[in-house]
Amino acid sequence: MSDLIALRACTTIAGVAKLLGFQAKTLAYIAWGAPSATKYSVFDIPKRSGGKRTIHAPAPQLKLAQGKLSNLLQACEKEIEDSLGVKHSVSHGFKRERSILTNAEVHRHQRYVLNLDLLDFFGTINFGRVRGFLINNRNFKLHPDVATLIAQLACHEDRLPQGSPASPVLSNLIGNILDIRLSKMARAHGCAYSRYADDITLSTSKPEFPTAIAHQVDAFKWQASEDLESAVGASGFKINHAKTRLLHHRSRQDVTGIVVNQHINLNSDYRRNVRAMVNKLCSTGSYQRDKTILAADNTTKVSVEGSYAQLQGMLGFMMQVERHRRSGGPLPSTLSATERLLHRFLFYTTFAGNDKPVILCEGKTDNIYISAAVKRLSASYPKLIEPESKNLLVKILPHTATQERIFNLTGGDNPLVNFIIAYRDNYRLIKAPKGANPVIVIFDNDNGSNAVIAAIKKHFKIEMPDDTQYIRAYANLYVLLTTKKGTGNHCIEHFFPSKTLKKTLSGKKLNLSNKKLKDDEYGKAWFAEKIVKPYYHDIDFTGFSGLLDPLSEIITHHANHKIDEKG
Repeated sequence: MSDLIALRACTTIAGVAKLLGFQAKTLAYIAWGAPSATKYSVFDIPKRSGGKRTIHAPAPQLKLAQGKLSNLLQACEKEIEDSLGVKHSVSHGFKRERSILTNAEVHRHQRYVLNLDLLDFFGTINFGRVRGFLINNRNFKLHPDVATLIAQLACHEDRLPQGSPASPVLSNLIGNILDIRLSKMARAHGCAYSRYADDITLSTSKPEFPTAIAHQVDAFKWQASEDLESAVGASGFKINHAKTRLLHHRSRQDVTGIVVNQHINLNSDYRRNVRAMVNKLCSTGSYQRDKTILAADNTTKVSVEGSYAQLQGMLGFMMQVERHRRSGGPLPSTLSATERLLHRFLFYTTFAGNDKPVILCEGKTDNIYISAAVKRLSASYPKLIEPESKNLLVKILPHTATQERIFNLTGGDNPLVNFIIAYRDNYRLIKAPKGANPVIVIFDNDNGSNAVIAAIKKHFKIEMPDDTQYIRAYANLYVLLTTKKGTGNHCIEHFFPSKTLKKTLSGKKLNLSNKKLKDDEYGKAWFAEKIVKPYYHDIDFTGFSGLLDPLSEIITHHANHKIDEKG
Protein backbone atom coordinates (compact mmCIF):
# COMPACT_ATOMS: atom_id res chain seq x y z
CA MET A 1 0.00 0.00 0.00
CA SER A 2 1.30 3.46 -0.84
CA ASP A 3 2.01 5.94 1.94
CA LEU A 4 -0.64 8.35 0.64
CA ILE A 5 -3.34 5.69 0.48
CA ALA A 6 -2.39 4.47 3.96
CA LEU A 7 -2.61 8.01 5.35
CA ARG A 8 -5.96 8.67 3.68
CA ALA A 9 -7.30 5.43 5.14
CA CYS A 10 -6.56 6.58 8.70
CA THR A 11 -9.53 7.76 10.73
CA THR A 12 -8.09 7.70 14.26
CA ILE A 13 -5.02 8.64 16.26
CA ALA A 14 -4.19 4.95 16.48
CA GLY A 15 -4.00 4.68 12.68
CA VAL A 16 -1.61 7.64 12.38
CA ALA A 17 0.44 6.39 15.34
CA LYS A 18 0.92 3.03 13.63
CA LEU A 19 2.13 4.75 10.44
CA LEU A 20 4.62 6.82 12.44
CA GLY A 21 5.80 3.92 14.61
CA PHE A 22 4.34 5.17 17.92
CA GLN A 23 1.91 3.89 20.48
CA ALA A 24 -1.38 5.80 20.24
CA LYS A 25 -1.17 6.97 23.88
CA THR A 26 2.39 8.20 23.35
CA LEU A 27 1.53 10.16 20.21
CA ALA A 28 -1.55 11.68 21.88
CA TYR A 29 0.59 12.79 24.82
CA ILE A 30 3.20 14.33 22.49
CA ALA A 31 0.48 16.24 20.63
CA TRP A 32 -1.77 17.33 23.51
CA GLY A 33 -0.52 16.09 26.87
CA ALA A 34 2.98 17.56 27.09
CA PRO A 35 3.07 21.06 28.65
CA SER A 36 3.43 23.68 25.95
CA ALA A 37 6.36 25.32 27.74
CA THR A 38 8.40 22.09 27.52
CA LYS A 39 7.81 21.39 23.83
CA TYR A 40 10.34 23.83 22.36
CA SER A 41 13.56 25.60 23.18
CA VAL A 42 13.51 29.11 21.72
CA PHE A 43 16.57 31.08 20.64
CA ASP A 44 17.56 33.68 18.06
CA ILE A 45 20.17 33.42 15.33
CA PRO A 46 21.42 36.29 13.15
CA LYS A 47 20.17 36.57 9.58
CA ARG A 48 22.73 36.92 6.81
CA SER A 49 20.95 40.07 5.64
CA GLY A 50 20.72 41.54 9.14
CA GLY A 51 18.24 41.22 11.98
CA LYS A 52 17.41 37.99 13.74
CA ARG A 53 15.59 34.73 13.07
CA THR A 54 13.74 33.02 15.92
CA ILE A 55 14.23 29.26 16.05
CA HIS A 56 11.93 26.88 17.92
CA ALA A 57 13.88 23.65 18.51
CA PRO A 58 11.47 20.84 19.43
CA ALA A 59 12.06 18.58 22.43
CA PRO A 60 13.57 15.18 21.50
CA GLN A 61 10.33 13.13 21.52
CA LEU A 62 8.41 15.80 19.61
CA LYS A 63 11.30 16.16 17.14
CA LEU A 64 11.23 12.40 16.53
CA ALA A 65 7.49 12.48 15.81
CA GLN A 66 7.84 15.52 13.55
CA GLY A 67 10.74 13.88 11.70
CA LYS A 68 8.70 10.75 11.00
CA LEU A 69 5.73 12.90 9.96
CA SER A 70 8.03 14.81 7.60
CA ASN A 71 9.26 11.59 5.98
CA LEU A 72 5.68 10.37 5.53
CA LEU A 73 4.50 13.64 3.98
CA GLN A 74 7.55 13.84 1.69
CA ALA A 75 6.75 10.34 0.43
CA CYS A 76 3.14 11.45 -0.16
CA GLU A 77 4.35 14.57 -1.96
CA LYS A 78 6.54 12.43 -4.24
CA GLU A 79 3.60 10.12 -5.02
CA ILE A 80 1.42 13.09 -5.93
CA GLU A 81 4.08 14.56 -8.22
CA ASP A 82 4.64 11.18 -9.90
CA SER A 83 0.90 10.70 -10.45
CA LEU A 84 0.63 14.16 -12.01
CA GLY A 85 3.68 13.57 -14.21
CA VAL A 86 5.70 16.35 -12.54
CA LYS A 87 9.31 15.80 -13.61
CA HIS A 88 10.86 19.07 -12.52
CA SER A 89 9.27 20.69 -9.49
CA VAL A 90 9.56 24.48 -9.35
CA SER A 91 9.99 24.26 -5.59
CA HIS A 92 13.58 23.40 -4.62
CA GLY A 93 13.72 24.00 -0.87
CA PHE A 94 13.71 21.07 1.57
CA LYS A 95 13.06 18.53 -1.18
CA ARG A 96 14.91 15.33 -1.98
CA GLU A 97 17.27 15.69 -4.94
CA ARG A 98 16.73 19.47 -4.87
CA SER A 99 19.02 22.17 -3.48
CA ILE A 100 20.03 25.80 -3.83
CA LEU A 101 22.09 24.63 -6.82
CA THR A 102 19.15 23.13 -8.73
CA ASN A 103 17.19 26.25 -7.86
CA ALA A 104 19.92 28.53 -9.24
CA GLU A 105 20.37 26.37 -12.39
CA VAL A 106 16.89 27.42 -13.58
CA HIS A 107 18.07 31.01 -13.97
CA ARG A 108 21.52 30.55 -15.44
CA HIS A 109 22.64 32.82 -18.29
CA GLN A 110 19.59 35.12 -18.36
CA ARG A 111 19.45 38.82 -19.16
CA TYR A 112 17.40 39.73 -16.08
CA VAL A 113 16.98 38.00 -12.70
CA LEU A 114 14.30 39.20 -10.29
CA ASN A 115 14.58 38.07 -6.66
CA LEU A 116 11.62 38.36 -4.29
CA ASP A 117 11.25 37.42 -0.63
CA LEU A 118 8.09 36.32 1.16
CA LEU A 119 7.35 38.00 4.48
CA ASP A 120 7.26 35.70 7.54
CA PHE A 121 6.88 32.63 5.32
CA PHE A 122 6.39 29.95 8.03
CA GLY A 123 4.52 32.30 10.34
CA THR A 124 1.74 32.93 7.82
CA ILE A 125 0.93 29.20 7.74
CA ASN A 126 -1.21 28.71 10.84
CA PHE A 127 -3.00 25.76 12.45
CA GLY A 128 -6.19 26.41 10.48
CA ARG A 129 -4.38 26.51 7.13
CA VAL A 130 -2.58 23.24 7.82
CA ARG A 131 -5.72 21.45 8.97
CA GLY A 132 -7.88 22.93 6.21
CA PHE A 133 -5.36 21.99 3.52
CA LEU A 134 -5.15 18.36 4.65
CA ILE A 135 -8.94 18.06 4.75
CA ASN A 136 -9.82 19.90 1.53
CA ASN A 137 -6.89 19.33 -0.82
CA ARG A 138 -8.01 16.90 -3.50
CA ASN A 139 -4.83 14.85 -3.22
CA PHE A 140 -5.13 14.35 0.55
CA LYS A 141 -8.76 14.66 1.74
CA LEU A 142 -7.80 13.37 5.18
CA HIS A 143 -10.24 12.55 7.96
CA PRO A 144 -10.78 15.71 10.07
CA ASP A 145 -9.45 14.01 13.23
CA VAL A 146 -6.28 12.96 11.39
CA ALA A 147 -5.81 16.45 9.94
CA THR A 148 -6.27 17.93 13.41
CA LEU A 149 -3.64 15.60 14.88
CA ILE A 150 -1.09 16.46 12.18
CA ALA A 151 -1.71 20.19 12.59
CA GLN A 152 -1.34 19.84 16.35
CA LEU A 153 1.96 18.01 15.99
CA ALA A 154 3.28 20.48 13.42
CA CYS A 155 2.18 23.85 14.79
CA HIS A 156 3.24 25.87 17.82
CA GLU A 157 1.49 29.01 18.99
CA ASP A 158 -0.82 28.75 15.95
CA ARG A 159 1.93 28.72 13.32
CA LEU A 160 4.54 26.52 11.72
CA PRO A 161 7.70 27.00 13.79
CA GLN A 162 11.11 27.42 12.22
CA GLY A 163 13.17 24.56 13.58
CA SER A 164 10.57 21.81 13.29
CA PRO A 165 11.39 18.95 10.86
CA ALA A 166 7.76 18.98 9.67
CA SER A 167 7.53 22.68 8.79
CA PRO A 168 9.44 22.57 5.47
CA VAL A 169 7.36 19.85 3.78
CA LEU A 170 4.06 21.32 4.99
CA SER A 171 5.10 24.77 3.74
CA ASN A 172 5.90 23.26 0.34
CA LEU A 173 2.57 21.44 0.15
CA ILE A 174 0.61 24.56 1.12
CA GLY A 175 2.83 26.77 -1.04
CA ASN A 176 2.11 24.64 -4.12
CA ILE A 177 -0.87 26.82 -5.07
CA LEU A 178 1.48 29.82 -5.04
CA ASP A 179 3.89 27.95 -7.34
CA ILE A 180 1.09 27.07 -9.75
CA ARG A 181 -0.13 30.67 -9.99
CA LEU A 182 3.31 32.24 -10.36
CA SER A 183 4.53 29.58 -12.81
CA LYS A 184 1.52 30.29 -15.01
CA MET A 185 2.17 34.04 -14.85
CA ALA A 186 5.88 33.53 -15.58
CA ARG A 187 5.20 31.38 -18.66
CA ALA A 188 2.67 33.90 -19.98
CA HIS A 189 5.36 36.60 -19.96
CA GLY A 190 8.39 34.58 -21.09
CA CYS A 191 9.97 34.09 -17.69
CA ALA A 192 11.42 31.16 -15.77
CA TYR A 193 10.19 30.67 -12.20
CA SER A 194 11.47 28.84 -9.11
CA ARG A 195 11.06 29.00 -5.35
CA TYR A 196 13.41 27.99 -2.55
CA ALA A 197 11.41 28.26 0.70
CA ASP A 198 10.60 31.98 0.96
CA ASP A 199 12.95 33.04 -1.87
CA ILE A 200 11.20 33.52 -5.22
CA THR A 201 13.09 34.08 -8.46
CA LEU A 202 11.84 34.98 -11.95
CA SER A 203 14.22 35.48 -14.86
CA THR A 204 14.09 36.21 -18.56
CA SER A 205 16.29 36.93 -21.56
CA LYS A 206 13.79 39.34 -23.11
CA PRO A 207 15.16 42.77 -24.08
CA GLU A 208 13.16 44.33 -21.24
CA PHE A 209 11.86 42.81 -18.05
CA PRO A 210 8.04 42.36 -18.26
CA THR A 211 6.27 45.17 -16.44
CA ALA A 212 3.35 42.79 -15.89
CA ILE A 213 5.57 41.12 -13.30
CA ALA A 214 7.66 43.99 -11.92
CA HIS A 215 8.44 47.59 -12.78
CA GLN A 216 11.17 50.06 -11.95
CA VAL A 217 10.36 52.68 -9.31
CA ASP A 218 13.64 54.60 -9.44
CA ALA A 219 17.24 54.06 -10.49
CA PHE A 220 17.85 51.48 -7.75
CA LYS A 221 14.44 50.10 -6.83
CA TRP A 222 12.06 47.64 -8.45
CA GLN A 223 8.57 46.74 -7.30
CA ALA A 224 6.31 43.74 -7.92
CA SER A 225 3.32 44.43 -10.15
CA GLU A 226 -0.22 44.54 -8.78
CA ASP A 227 -1.00 41.25 -10.57
CA LEU A 228 2.00 39.52 -9.00
CA GLU A 229 1.22 40.90 -5.56
CA SER A 230 -2.40 39.85 -5.97
CA ALA A 231 -1.39 36.31 -6.94
CA VAL A 232 0.89 36.05 -3.91
CA GLY A 233 -1.80 37.46 -1.63
CA ALA A 234 -4.48 35.10 -3.00
CA SER A 235 -2.15 32.21 -2.10
CA GLY A 236 -1.98 33.36 1.52
CA PHE A 237 1.43 35.05 1.50
CA LYS A 238 2.91 38.56 1.38
CA ILE A 239 5.92 40.02 -0.45
CA ASN A 240 8.71 41.60 1.57
CA HIS A 241 9.17 44.66 -0.64
CA ALA A 242 12.43 45.70 1.02
CA LYS A 243 14.16 42.67 -0.51
CA THR A 244 12.94 42.93 -4.11
CA ARG A 245 15.95 43.12 -6.47
CA LEU A 246 16.38 43.04 -10.24
CA LEU A 247 19.83 42.00 -11.45
CA HIS A 248 21.09 42.71 -14.97
CA HIS A 249 23.47 40.33 -16.76
CA ARG A 250 26.17 43.02 -16.81
CA SER A 251 26.26 42.89 -13.00
CA ARG A 252 26.68 39.89 -10.75
CA GLN A 253 23.47 37.87 -10.75
CA ASP A 254 22.91 35.57 -7.80
CA VAL A 255 20.08 33.27 -6.82
CA THR A 256 19.99 32.01 -3.22
CA GLY A 257 23.66 32.96 -2.93
CA ILE A 258 24.78 31.22 -6.15
CA VAL A 259 26.15 33.21 -9.09
CA VAL A 260 24.26 32.40 -12.32
CA ASN A 261 25.64 34.81 -14.95
CA GLN A 262 27.32 32.09 -17.03
CA HIS A 263 27.97 28.91 -15.07
CA ILE A 264 26.74 27.97 -11.62
CA ASN A 265 29.41 29.32 -9.30
CA LEU A 266 30.16 30.83 -5.92
CA ASN A 267 30.93 34.50 -5.76
CA SER A 268 34.59 35.46 -5.89
CA ASP A 269 34.55 36.90 -2.35
CA TYR A 270 33.57 33.53 -0.90
CA ARG A 271 36.23 31.66 -2.85
CA ARG A 272 38.87 34.27 -2.02
CA ASN A 273 38.05 34.13 1.71
CA VAL A 274 38.20 30.33 1.83
CA ARG A 275 41.53 30.35 -0.01
CA ALA A 276 42.91 32.90 2.47
CA MET A 277 41.73 30.81 5.44
CA VAL A 278 43.37 27.65 4.06
CA ASN A 279 46.62 29.55 3.44
CA LYS A 280 46.53 30.96 6.97
CA LEU A 281 45.86 27.54 8.48
CA CYS A 282 48.70 25.88 6.57
CA SER A 283 51.06 28.73 7.45
CA THR A 284 50.32 29.16 11.15
CA GLY A 285 48.16 26.23 12.30
CA SER A 286 45.05 28.35 12.87
CA TYR A 287 42.80 30.77 11.01
CA GLN A 288 40.18 33.39 11.74
CA ARG A 289 36.65 33.50 10.34
CA ASP A 290 33.89 36.06 10.51
CA LYS A 291 31.04 35.30 12.89
CA THR A 292 27.78 37.22 12.96
CA ILE A 293 26.44 37.85 16.47
CA LEU A 294 23.23 39.40 17.70
CA ALA A 295 23.12 42.56 19.76
CA ALA A 296 19.47 43.45 20.47
CA ASP A 297 17.89 43.43 16.99
CA ASN A 298 21.11 44.33 15.22
CA THR A 299 23.85 42.07 13.92
CA THR A 300 27.56 42.64 13.99
CA LYS A 301 30.52 40.69 12.65
CA VAL A 302 33.44 39.66 14.80
CA SER A 303 36.55 37.64 14.00
CA VAL A 304 36.86 34.31 15.81
CA GLU A 305 39.13 31.28 15.54
CA GLY A 306 37.75 28.72 13.12
CA SER A 307 37.78 24.93 13.36
CA TYR A 308 38.96 22.29 10.90
CA ALA A 309 35.36 21.08 10.51
CA GLN A 310 34.06 24.54 9.59
CA LEU A 311 36.72 25.08 6.94
CA GLN A 312 36.23 21.58 5.58
CA GLY A 313 32.51 22.33 5.31
CA MET A 314 33.24 25.44 3.24
CA LEU A 315 35.57 23.50 0.98
CA GLY A 316 32.96 20.76 0.69
CA PHE A 317 30.39 23.32 -0.44
CA MET A 318 32.82 24.62 -3.07
CA MET A 319 33.30 21.04 -4.28
CA GLN A 320 29.53 20.49 -4.34
CA VAL A 321 29.12 23.50 -6.63
CA GLU A 322 31.96 22.29 -8.85
CA ARG A 323 30.49 18.78 -9.14
CA HIS A 324 27.10 20.23 -10.02
CA ARG A 325 28.70 22.36 -12.71
CA ARG A 326 30.29 19.24 -14.23
CA SER A 327 26.79 17.69 -14.38
CA GLY A 328 28.08 14.15 -14.07
CA GLY A 329 30.60 14.53 -16.89
CA PRO A 330 34.00 12.84 -16.82
CA LEU A 331 36.50 14.04 -14.26
CA PRO A 332 39.40 16.07 -15.68
CA SER A 333 42.76 14.34 -15.62
CA THR A 334 44.27 17.03 -13.39
CA LEU A 335 42.95 18.57 -10.18
CA SER A 336 40.98 21.79 -10.47
CA ALA A 337 41.89 24.91 -8.47
CA THR A 338 39.29 24.01 -5.84
CA GLU A 339 40.59 20.44 -5.64
CA ARG A 340 44.17 21.69 -5.25
CA LEU A 341 43.01 23.90 -2.38
CA LEU A 342 41.24 20.92 -0.80
CA HIS A 343 44.42 18.86 -1.31
CA ARG A 344 46.47 21.39 0.63
CA PHE A 345 43.94 21.54 3.45
CA LEU A 346 43.61 17.76 3.71
CA PHE A 347 47.35 17.17 3.50
CA TYR A 348 47.90 19.47 6.45
CA THR A 349 44.99 18.28 8.62
CA THR A 350 45.37 14.57 7.78
CA PHE A 351 49.12 14.09 7.43
CA ALA A 352 51.43 17.00 8.30
CA GLY A 353 49.43 18.41 11.21
CA ASN A 354 47.57 15.23 12.18
CA ASP A 355 46.43 15.16 15.81
CA LYS A 356 46.90 11.39 16.15
CA PRO A 357 48.97 8.74 14.36
CA VAL A 358 47.60 7.92 10.91
CA ILE A 359 47.71 4.47 9.32
CA LEU A 360 47.43 4.01 5.54
CA CYS A 361 46.84 0.56 4.08
CA GLU A 362 46.86 -0.87 0.59
CA GLY A 363 43.15 -1.66 0.54
CA LYS A 364 39.83 -1.52 2.37
CA THR A 365 40.21 -5.08 3.63
CA ASP A 366 43.42 -4.19 5.51
CA ASN A 367 41.54 -1.42 7.35
CA ILE A 368 38.96 -3.96 8.54
CA TYR A 369 41.61 -6.42 9.71
CA ILE A 370 43.67 -3.87 11.66
CA SER A 371 40.66 -2.22 13.28
CA ALA A 372 39.32 -5.59 14.42
CA ALA A 373 42.75 -6.75 15.66
CA VAL A 374 43.30 -3.58 17.71
CA LYS A 375 39.87 -3.90 19.34
CA ARG A 376 40.33 -7.60 20.15
CA LEU A 377 43.82 -7.07 21.58
CA SER A 378 43.10 -3.70 23.21
CA ALA A 379 44.55 -4.61 26.61
CA SER A 380 47.98 -5.19 25.08
CA TYR A 381 48.16 -2.03 22.97
CA PRO A 382 47.47 1.13 25.00
CA LYS A 383 49.27 3.20 22.33
CA LEU A 384 46.65 2.17 19.79
CA ILE A 385 43.39 2.11 21.75
CA GLU A 386 41.92 3.11 25.09
CA PRO A 387 41.19 -0.31 26.63
CA GLU A 388 38.21 0.86 28.67
CA SER A 389 36.40 3.09 26.17
CA LYS A 390 37.53 1.21 23.05
CA ASN A 391 38.33 4.58 21.43
CA LEU A 392 41.07 4.24 18.83
CA LEU A 393 44.13 6.40 19.50
CA VAL A 394 45.13 6.08 15.83
CA LYS A 395 43.29 7.03 12.67
CA ILE A 396 43.05 4.24 10.12
CA LEU A 397 42.52 6.31 6.99
CA PRO A 398 39.34 5.19 5.22
CA HIS A 399 39.29 4.62 1.48
CA THR A 400 36.86 7.26 0.19
CA ALA A 401 36.08 8.78 -3.18
CA THR A 402 37.57 12.08 -1.97
CA GLN A 403 40.84 10.45 -0.89
CA GLU A 404 41.02 8.59 -4.20
CA ARG A 405 40.52 11.75 -6.22
CA ILE A 406 42.57 14.23 -4.17
CA PHE A 407 45.54 11.97 -3.31
CA ASN A 408 45.08 9.32 -6.02
CA LEU A 409 44.85 6.69 -3.28
CA THR A 410 42.88 4.24 -5.38
CA GLY A 411 44.09 1.11 -3.57
CA GLY A 412 47.05 -1.18 -4.13
CA ASP A 413 50.76 -0.51 -3.73
CA ASN A 414 51.48 1.69 -6.77
CA PRO A 415 49.31 4.67 -5.65
CA LEU A 416 50.85 4.46 -2.18
CA VAL A 417 54.36 4.52 -3.66
CA ASN A 418 53.45 7.66 -5.63
CA PHE A 419 51.99 9.19 -2.45
CA ILE A 420 55.28 8.53 -0.62
CA ILE A 421 57.36 10.01 -3.46
CA ALA A 422 55.28 13.22 -3.44
CA TYR A 423 55.18 13.47 0.35
CA ARG A 424 58.32 15.58 0.77
CA ASP A 425 57.24 18.28 -1.68
CA ASN A 426 53.76 18.52 -0.14
CA TYR A 427 55.19 18.52 3.40
CA ARG A 428 57.60 21.36 2.65
CA LEU A 429 54.73 23.58 1.51
CA ILE A 430 53.29 23.45 5.02
CA LYS A 431 54.78 26.14 7.26
CA ALA A 432 52.51 25.55 10.25
CA PRO A 433 53.61 23.38 13.20
CA LYS A 434 53.77 19.83 11.87
CA GLY A 435 55.15 16.35 12.31
CA ALA A 436 54.00 15.77 15.90
CA ASN A 437 52.42 12.41 15.04
CA PRO A 438 53.57 9.74 12.60
CA VAL A 439 51.99 8.73 9.31
CA ILE A 440 52.53 4.98 8.86
CA VAL A 441 52.06 3.31 5.47
CA ILE A 442 51.69 -0.47 5.64
CA PHE A 443 52.74 -2.78 2.80
CA ASP A 444 52.50 -6.53 2.43
CA ASN A 445 56.03 -7.95 2.40
CA ASP A 446 55.78 -9.27 -1.14
CA ASN A 447 56.90 -8.22 -4.60
CA GLY A 448 54.95 -4.96 -4.25
CA SER A 449 57.09 -3.84 -1.32
CA ASN A 450 60.18 -3.90 -3.51
CA ALA A 451 58.85 -0.85 -5.38
CA VAL A 452 58.43 1.27 -2.26
CA ILE A 453 61.87 0.26 -0.88
CA ALA A 454 63.43 1.19 -4.23
CA ALA A 455 61.52 4.50 -4.31
CA ILE A 456 62.73 5.45 -0.83
CA LYS A 457 66.29 4.67 -1.83
CA LYS A 458 66.02 6.66 -5.07
CA HIS A 459 64.15 9.74 -3.83
CA PHE A 460 65.20 9.98 -0.18
CA LYS A 461 68.65 8.29 -0.37
CA ILE A 462 67.74 5.93 2.48
CA GLU A 463 68.49 2.20 2.51
CA MET A 464 66.22 -0.24 4.32
CA PRO A 465 68.45 -2.93 5.82
CA ASP A 466 67.49 -6.58 5.80
CA ASP A 467 65.93 -7.90 8.99
CA THR A 468 64.19 -4.55 9.68
CA GLN A 469 60.43 -4.16 9.48
CA TYR A 470 60.01 -0.41 9.22
CA ILE A 471 61.85 2.70 8.12
CA ARG A 472 61.38 6.43 8.55
CA ALA A 473 61.23 7.66 4.97
CA TYR A 474 60.89 11.39 5.61
CA ALA A 475 59.88 13.69 8.52
CA ASN A 476 56.83 11.98 10.12
CA LEU A 477 56.38 9.44 7.30
CA TYR A 478 57.15 5.79 8.04
CA VAL A 479 56.88 2.65 5.91
CA LEU A 480 56.03 -0.60 7.71
CA LEU A 481 56.16 -4.08 6.18
CA THR A 482 53.98 -6.90 7.47
CA THR A 483 57.16 -8.86 8.27
CA LYS A 484 60.87 -8.04 8.33
CA LYS A 485 62.58 -7.39 5.03
CA GLY A 486 64.26 -10.44 3.58
CA THR A 487 62.13 -13.00 5.43
CA GLY A 488 60.10 -14.11 2.40
CA ASN A 489 56.75 -13.21 0.92
CA HIS A 490 54.03 -12.38 3.43
CA CYS A 491 50.62 -10.72 3.20
CA ILE A 492 48.48 -9.37 6.01
CA GLU A 493 45.99 -12.27 5.78
CA HIS A 494 48.79 -14.61 6.92
CA PHE A 495 48.35 -13.20 10.43
CA PHE A 496 45.04 -15.07 10.70
CA PRO A 497 45.06 -18.66 12.01
CA SER A 498 44.68 -21.33 9.37
CA LYS A 499 41.25 -22.39 10.62
CA THR A 500 39.93 -18.87 9.92
CA LEU A 501 41.46 -18.82 6.44
CA LYS A 502 39.88 -22.20 5.75
CA LYS A 503 36.34 -20.99 6.42
CA THR A 504 34.01 -21.47 3.44
CA LEU A 505 31.22 -19.27 2.16
CA SER A 506 28.41 -21.05 0.33
CA GLY A 507 30.79 -23.92 -0.28
CA LYS A 508 33.51 -21.64 -1.69
CA LYS A 509 37.05 -21.45 -0.35
CA LEU A 510 39.27 -18.38 0.14
CA ASN A 511 41.72 -17.38 -2.59
CA LEU A 512 44.27 -14.80 -1.38
CA SER A 513 45.78 -14.14 -4.80
CA ASN A 514 44.74 -11.22 -6.97
CA LYS A 515 44.07 -13.51 -9.91
CA LYS A 516 40.63 -14.17 -11.36
CA LEU A 517 38.54 -16.25 -8.98
CA LYS A 518 37.29 -19.67 -9.93
CA ASP A 519 33.65 -20.66 -9.47
CA ASP A 520 34.42 -22.40 -6.17
CA GLU A 521 36.48 -19.51 -4.73
CA TYR A 522 35.87 -16.21 -2.95
CA GLY A 523 38.29 -13.31 -2.51
CA LYS A 524 39.67 -11.00 0.16
CA ALA A 525 36.72 -8.59 0.03
CA TRP A 526 34.22 -11.30 0.97
CA PHE A 527 36.60 -12.62 3.63
CA ALA A 528 36.82 -9.17 5.24
CA GLU A 529 33.13 -8.25 4.95
CA LYS A 530 31.44 -11.60 5.59
CA ILE A 531 33.84 -13.33 8.00
CA VAL A 532 36.15 -10.86 9.76
CA LYS A 533 33.82 -7.90 10.25
CA PRO A 534 30.74 -9.74 11.57
CA TYR A 535 32.56 -12.45 13.54
CA TYR A 536 35.73 -10.72 14.75
CA HIS A 537 34.83 -11.46 18.40
CA ASP A 538 35.27 -15.18 17.65
CA ILE A 539 38.56 -14.89 15.72
CA ASP A 540 42.02 -15.37 17.21
CA PHE A 541 43.97 -12.19 16.39
CA THR A 542 47.13 -12.96 18.39
CA GLY A 543 49.05 -13.38 15.12
CA PHE A 544 48.52 -9.67 14.46
CA SER A 545 50.97 -8.85 17.24
CA GLY A 546 53.56 -9.13 14.47
CA LEU A 547 52.07 -5.93 13.03
CA LEU A 548 50.70 -4.17 16.11
CA ASP A 549 54.01 -4.42 18.01
CA PRO A 550 55.98 -2.43 15.41
CA LEU A 551 53.06 0.02 15.06
CA SER A 552 53.30 0.77 18.78
CA GLU A 553 57.10 0.93 18.52
CA ILE A 554 56.94 3.51 15.71
CA ILE A 555 54.55 5.68 17.74
CA THR A 556 56.83 5.54 20.78
CA HIS A 557 59.96 6.12 18.69
CA HIS A 558 58.41 9.13 16.96
CA ALA A 559 57.31 10.68 20.26
CA ASN A 560 60.83 10.34 21.66
CA HIS A 561 62.71 11.75 18.68
CA LYS A 562 62.33 15.37 17.63
CA ILE A 563 61.39 15.72 13.97
CA ASP A 564 62.86 18.49 11.83
CA GLU A 565 59.76 20.54 11.12
CA LYS A 566 61.24 21.88 7.94
CA GLY A 567 61.55 18.32 6.66
